[in-house]
Amino acid sequence: MIQPGFIQYQMKSYLRSLTFIPPVTLFGAWVIIFYTYSGVPIMSSYVITSVSMYLVMTWVAMNVFSLEEETEKNLLIVQLKGKRAFLIGKWVVCFLVAAVLGSFALVYPLVFSIFKEPIQPVQLMAAIYGHLVCASFGILVGSFFSTLNIESKRFAWLSAMFVIVISLAAEGIVEKASFFKWLLLPFPAIYQVILHFTDDTPYVVGDSFWLDTLWVMVYVAAGLFLTMKLFLKRE
Repeated sequence: MIQPGFIQYQMKSYLRSLTFIPPVTLFGAWVIIFYTYSGVPIMSSYVITSVSMYLVMTWVAMNVFSLEEETEKNLLIVQLKGKRAFLIGKWVVCFLVAAVLGSFALVYPLVFSIFKEPIQPVQLMAAIYGHLVCASFGILVGSFFSTLNIESKRFAWLSAMFVIVISLAAEGIVEKASFFKWLLLPFPAIYQVILHFTDDTPYVVGDSFWLDTLWVMVYVAAGLFLTMKLFLKRE
């Protein structure tokens, strides 16, 4: 199902389009500026870069999914002999970009010894998980609204931004009125991820972490499945 040649072609197209420059530059600059001062807490810092991954990867995904015009897209689908291969190839490209950005966000403060204390292995694993999940949420949101039959790209971008804002504000919304908890289920469960980025010493992974992780995995799998169904139906 994964076509290495198509992935290589997509990476070259993405780099040639130069649309990677704004999100990648903005993210890199943000990480460097954020870690200007040393002695910062570990998990509180990583939660910021995780949320930044969510925003940036939504941007990246929408750019990757808009590389081709409709005619070129149809030709590529015919050459790949399947719509699934086209969609999966796009996702792979997005995850490759996420891997580069996430690695930079994770490694940069470690290389320059910016944290106020040595990082525990369990903290590093939790940080990797957080960046991966937030990147997945961004790719999911970006690809979902790119595959919807929305004539205006501006409306697609606004819809994606609306989902991001609501998902980030979900905790506060639920505190205002608990019945919103059920209405917010379709939105990415960002709070279930960042909830566990605590600066407790020593850092301990509790049972609630695994329950929230299970829900996040189910959500991501269901979201990717729904996006694929919509893409196969539309294209």
